[in-house]
Amino acid sequence: MSYNLADLHTHSLCSDGLRTPTEAVEEACEAGLQAMSLTDHDTVQGVPEATAAGERMHMEVVPGTELSAHIRDREVHILAYCIDYQDDQLGTTLAKSFQARHQRGIAIVKALNSMGLTVSLDDVLSQANGSPLGRPHIAAAMVENGLVADRDEAFSRYIGDRGPAFRPKPYAAAQDLIALIHRTGGVAVLAHPSISLPESIIEQLVAYGLDGIEVFHPSHQPAQMEYYDQLADRYGLIKSGGSDSHGDSEGTRIGDYGVGYEVIEAMRERAATYA
Repeated sequence: MSYNLADLHTHSLCSDGLRTPTEAVEEACEAGLQAMSLTDHDTVQGVPEATAAGERMHMEVVPGTELSAHIRDREVHILAYCIDYQDDQLGTTLAKSFQARHQRGIAIVKALNSMGLTVSLDDVLSQANGSPLGRPHIAAAMVENGLVADRDEAFSRYIGDRGPAFRPKPYAAAQDLIALIHRTGGVAVLAHPSISLPESIIEQLVAYGLDGIEVFHPSHQPAQMEYYDQLADRYGLIKSGGSDSHGDSEGTRIGDYGVGYEVIEAMRERAATYA
């Protein structure tokens, strides 16, 4: 076990994960980590619980969230770290995102119904259990109703980015979200860029104030990690990483991917310039 490692990308049932925030901290402890960040989608609901659990278990928890953003015609995810998660403007933005996700969920359910697939909004909301509604919740409801064999089939046949029931998220400008993250004293890191994101997009995000890039992620092959490592050097970006673990049995576990603690120190140093 490596006690100087941090997993800076994890999820709980406060978004689309399958574990409580406390269980996420427990898993980080079992992995022998020094620190972790709970980065649920478009919410900080689980941060207080994770922080309290971290204090009990002597696990450092970095406040975080994963925000859905858009640049040009592309959706990107921006990880926010070291934020004031009780900030009023952040809370307002997340509340708007919650409502937008709800409306998108309604549109996807209607599209599925029009295709003869019987799934109700109540079925989906039951899966979400009060968290920001996402496509994984819709997929889970489809599985429970016997419409598909598993989540993968739901995405590949119906609700994936090219599926007939897909509906895009409302536009949220990356420039505005990065500015908001900085205003709350946090740093903005591009999540799992994968090889399909052109460097020109990353260059534009850097111009907007992007602070870091997720180099180490389970979706990145070794060559991609090397590429983003070099890209980070080129643009002066913090090199972050994490497991993106959601707690499902077939996915990654917290601690499978991570970074050295010096990354958190670099984030705090950068965040201090925005205070």
